[in-house]
Amino acid sequence: MKKRQDCYVFYVLSVLLALGASVMGDAFSCDRGAINVDPEHPAWLLYGDNAPFYMCGPGDPEGFLYRGLRKADGTREGDQQALIRKMAGTGANCIYMIMVRSHGGDGTADENPFVNGDPGQGLNTAILDQWDQWFSEMNRQGIVIFLFFYDDSAAPFHRDLTDGALDPREEQFIDTVVARFHRHPYLIWCVAEEYIEAVSPARAAKIAERIKAQDPLRHPVAVHQNHGTVFDFTDNIHVDQFAMQFNTASSDSLHEAAVSAWQNTGGRKNINLSEFQPRPTGLALQKTIWSIAFGGAYSMILQMDIDKTKEEDLKICGGLVRFMESVRFNETAPSDALARGDSRYVLARPGQLYLIYSETGRYPGVDLQAGCYTLQWFDISSGRWFHGGRKTLSDGEQYFKKPASVGDAAVLYLVCCL
Repeated sequence: MKKRQDCYVFYVLSVLLALGASVMGDAFSCDRGAINVDPEHPAWLLYGDNAPFYMCGPGDPEGFLYRGLRKADGTREGDQQALIRKMAGTGANCIYMIMVRSHGGDGTADENPFVNGDPGQGLNTAILDQWDQWFSEMNRQGIVIFLFFYDDSAAPFHRDLTDGALDPREEQFIDTVVARFHRHPYLIWCVAEEYIEAVSPARAAKIAERIKAQDPLRHPVAVHQNHGTVFDFTDNIHVDQFAMQFNTASSDSLHEAAVSAWQNTGGRKNINLSEFQPRPTGLALQKTIWSIAFGGAYSMILQMDIDKTKEEDLKICGGLVRFMESVRFNETAPSDALARGDSRYVLARPGQLYLIYSETGRYPGVDLQAGCYTLQWFDISSGRWFHGGRKTLSDGEQYFKKPASVGDAAVLYLVCCL
């Protein structure tokens, strides 16, 4: 019954799209509940209302929390609210930021939330109050707080556990931060950037476990690693996301890296290609982030600092978010072996739904299971949907002619009929 209901919901949506109706409106800037792991498809995340969640946007400025002149009470006279306003309405929906950038990290000695910069003196309430204001505004705008505890090489505490336990000062830090900010629905915790530089695997695992224990909303917990596609925490039940670094300019290589990470984790962790360089822009950015999405991953763009970022680039990220959140991508897995003809990449739940991405040519194809399917075409450049009707298709290779109104960069969305 659930399958038939889902198909019906899609059918109604497809009719609205075909008629040119907007399904976005203001709904995507309101509180849709805390982001969580999809229990049936842990490679993806859901909003609290169980709708699929997709993330794409700035992977900088990592010093977001410390921009501007530091005042006597530790707060900042910075441009944080202006950066949030610039993102509002573009659809780009995340900011990458780090709480502790001192103690060996990339920041100055005062880039931490501790009283007088000393972890032994606890946390500065004025600093946390200011962060809370920024986080509230981000959530009002549908922007995810991608919140790291530690920068790469930042070591305010010991690298290793002591007798199997965290430093009591670190426990207080974690508990206070989680208690203060877990109420924000659009939040992903991250243990550390390039964690291995200052945090042992055992300590990273213990930090993730403590975050989970303290967070009643069970927001996702990520760990960021150096370049590579093998995750150190695939078997850890407290870590949900592989925040992945893979530095290459090739969109094909980034796609392949995302697929490799998916395969290496067995689809048990969500993949966030949170750091790659050099930073693409314009059409190169569009090609890159769509290639990553069809590799089964989220993406955050390093050096997209918001301040100097073209609004058009933010909108390119937003266009991908809007598309992904209008389809049932969270039920799919990377399935490029099914691609035929002019198809480049495929996300699929064979026999149920197929997302077929093409960059050139007029005849994308797919090796599919027999059935009745509803066809929808999405033109990436214009952001428009076109209704393709219903077809009963046989097993094996099937080819589809793009409508004249659909450009080269496009997605064909096949979903089971009623």
